Amino acid sequence: MKTLSLFILTCLLLAVNSKAETPVYSFGVRITGEGKPMILIPGNKGSADTYNEVVAHYKSRYKCYVITLAGFAGQTPSDAHDHLLLKQRDDIIRYIVNEHIHKPVLVGFSFGAGLAMWVACTRPKLIGPFIDLDGTPFDAAVDVDHFDKDSLIKADGERYKKALTRTPAYWKMRDSAFHSPASNKEGAIYLQKLVSDTNRIAEIMRWDVASDFRSGILMNLEADTLDLREDVSKIKSPILLLGSWQGYDVIKTKADAEKRYGAAFAKAKNITIRFSENGKHFLMWEDFDWMISEMDKFLAKNS
Repeated sequence: MKTLSLFILTCLLLAVNSKAETPVYSFGVRITGEGKPMILIPGNKGSADTYNEVVAHYKSRYKCYVITLAGFAGQTPSDAHDHLLLKQRDDIIRYIVNEHIHKPVLVGFSFGAGLAMWVACTRPKLIGPFIDLDGTPFDAAVDVDHFDKDSLIKADGERYKKALTRTPAYWKMRDSAFHSPASNKEGAIYLQKLVSDTNRIAEIMRWDVASDFRSGILMNLEADTLDLREDVSKIKSPILLLGSWQGYDVIKTKADAEKRYGAAFAKAKNITIRFSENGKHFLMWEDFDWMISEMDKFLAKNS
């Protein structure tokens, strides 16, 4: 009986140790398809569902790892107190390394493109071709006519430090106010600049409601202070940037968008830049055929 008890105890300890060694990632991941690896990161507060049509197109040729970032669209928030965006970057890098994902195609949309870009700049040898869907290395450089970078980063940094001191009750109050009927109406009007289909707008707003308000604020402030315009020179893989130009307050023409994005990516060594003629920001819904055609041509040449 004593021998049996020791055997059971040993098995339990081995099971506990095995569980402790299993890597844990703060983001969620949905895996679909077979073939070469492709990692897809959605935008601000976005769900993996952002890429449903893209995955349907590629799943016969690519194994698609579609991420939902911590705290977004129902995904459990990260347990990190601060540097939440940095944790997402590092978790994605750990995931690629630990899961032995060799040179994945990296796809990011908007906010998610900025994060994907940070991954690519930090560990350039880990990734294969990088597809940027309307993301920038520093949003202010594209979205604002005149700005003082140091002042902007200092102001956002101060807001970030103040946000770290806020209580759970404060975030609950802010979330409730942000999702009031009046705010929801304003949000829907704003989203019409970025996407045409009212059903899609309602879907985006559902993701927003399901997101953790604190995570959204902290990660956006962290992203606002991240300037990768110099660091994009570190990316060794070919880059495809697919951009939009409609629906912005500052950008009025396709030519203006091309000029602004081109300047922001001036240090990138191997980049192809294309702009949708008609598509708004959510290219995967607004100009899918054009977007997927450009992606197909790029991947045929580079993967």
